[in-house]
Amino acid sequence: MKRVFDFLGALIGLILALPLLLLIAIIVKLDSPGPIIFSQVRLGKNGKRFKVHKIRKFPANTGQSGSGVTVAGDVRMTRVGRFLERSKLDELPQLWNILKGEMSFVGPRPESLRYADLFKGEFEAVLSYIPGVFGPNQIAFRNESDLYPADQNPEAYYRTVLFPKKARRDISYFKRSNWLRDIQWVIKGVWVSVLGAIHWRRIIGLHAGILLVDILAVEAAWWLAYLLRYSELNQIILSPLVISGAWLYPLVVVPVLLLGGCYQRPVRHFGIGDAIRLLKSAAVGWGLATFIFLAFFYRSQSLLLGPLGLLISLPLMTSPRLWYRDRWYKKARRNKNRVNQKHILIYGAGDQGSALALLLEHGYHRAKLIGFLDDNAELRGRYIRGYKVYGVERDIPAIHAQHRIDQLWLSFVPEKLKYRRIQDRCAEIGIELIILPLIEPFLSLAEKRKVEAKTISELALEDKKDQVKSSQRKTTATITQLEDNGSKLTH
Repeated sequence: MKRVFDFLGALIGLILALPLLLLIAIIVKLDSPGPIIFSQVRLGKNGKRFKVHKIRKFPANTGQSGSGVTVAGDVRMTRVGRFLERSKLDELPQLWNILKGEMSFVGPRPESLRYADLFKGEFEAVLSYIPGVFGPNQIAFRNESDLYPADQNPEAYYRTVLFPKKARRDISYFKRSNWLRDIQWVIKGVWVSVLGAIHWRRIIGLHAGILLVDILAVEAAWWLAYLLRYSELNQIILSPLVISGAWLYPLVVVPVLLLGGCYQRPVRHFGIGDAIRLLKSAAVGWGLATFIFLAFFYRSQSLLLGPLGLLISLPLMTSPRLWYRDRWYKKARRNKNRVNQKHILIYGAGDQGSALALLLEHGYHRAKLIGFLDDNAELRGRYIRGYKVYGVERDIPAIHAQHRIDQLWLSFVPEKLKYRRIQDRCAEIGIELIILPLIEPFLSLAEKRKVEAKTISELALEDKKDQVKSSQRKTTATITQLEDNGSKLTH
């Protein structure tokens, strides 16, 4: 009965999954070069070797490099591979293994030859059963990649901790298994695979508020879209058509937003990339919901309902995100002002200066960026990342008088004469001059103007030596004066 169930289930599953497999195959091929199917030799029943088939999650040239287990956020995976690993859709080709009799729907997971040495002693009994796709371990360790500690070798942790737990669980269950109980594990496995594709606890804990906002936004957009299309306000409340759309669209659009990665980052970091991701995911969600609505509910309804709802929902979802982000940043800036801060002026408003501004804004609470200087006088009065470009080199004393600058950061290596001028100006008014490209690790990353950098470094070193000599002279004079005063007092 178990073999009949496996054969018929695998055959029906392959037929039903064929369109999805073709779609995934196209996406995998477009995402990275290489074969679509990844095959690996595994240990079957009684240690017999066979090839298990999966959809490829890693680049084709990965080979045997790295750990033999997949950890959460494994950097080796492709973009599509991360989704396949999370959704477990990469396991679909194993229906072919089940059809051939190499695997079963329910059984211990087949191990790679890399861990063949673990099947000794009490664990050797695991090989007495035909390996499977679902089972107690597949349910209990649905998100196994999240279980590896950050401070331990994942492969060693699997060998010493996870494998013994899984092996004992398999032996305990399969001693008393039967095909009726196996059907229950298949149902549980499918259910857990679907629900476990999303970190529900993390999503709800971090994004419960914005999730509720999106649900209400989609709901409101549907009602407004119907009202704009048909202008039948008196029939909206009792219309079965509107009621059907009211539960269908949020049920489809919000999960698509989840799968599209719209809740991966905190709302306070919402930016252009997140807005584009939200637009794409919302478009897919509204398009899919409209297709389901027209295909299975009301075929005669207008196709404009979907585009109208999308256009209405986007500002309803985006505005709360922008509001929360601005509110968070204002609060963060108020907190910064409570700390004893250093006032910093950045010289150079180009890409490097903009990156430094971002670093100071998000990384250091004791730093307060005042603004920019730049040799391009046309930039005066403009804003870079919300900070004003005050002027050029000659304006340093005036800016210091207004804002009390503590440090001047140069995002470039100046010429020899320019360095002398800036250094003298900063020394006169008590500003600390910092040339970032001359400091590690920026120095080793610089590729241009190495000769000038060397010259400036030598000048800076000479200045330090002069400062040390001057300090030594002052110390000597002070000691001499103290000795003279001591002699006078003694006399």
